[in-house]
Amino acid sequence: MPYAVGAYVTAAYWFTASTSFAYPAVTLAKAASGIFSGIRPADVAGFIAAQLVGAAAATALFSWLVPSLPAVAPDVLVPHAVDAERI
Repeated sequence: MPYAVGAYVTAAYWFTASTSFAYPAVTLAKAASGIFSGIRPADVAGFIAAQLVGAAAATALFSWLVPSLPAVAPDVLVPHAVDAERI
């Protein structure tokens, strides 16, 4: 399994313009970087639009798959004490 993950990340980096990222902050950074795997500034709007559509689709899918999640979310979270000395 670790080899499959490594192969995926390598392939995403070398063979796609996205380099396996999915959020707008990295899109903007890649557009400003000027490296070989970067994004043309003219394509930034399309990348960000696709990322937002993907986020909306994932939200809709999980709302459909787990409709009771908002009601049970407080039961899923486990409260914990914050250790002030470690902060």
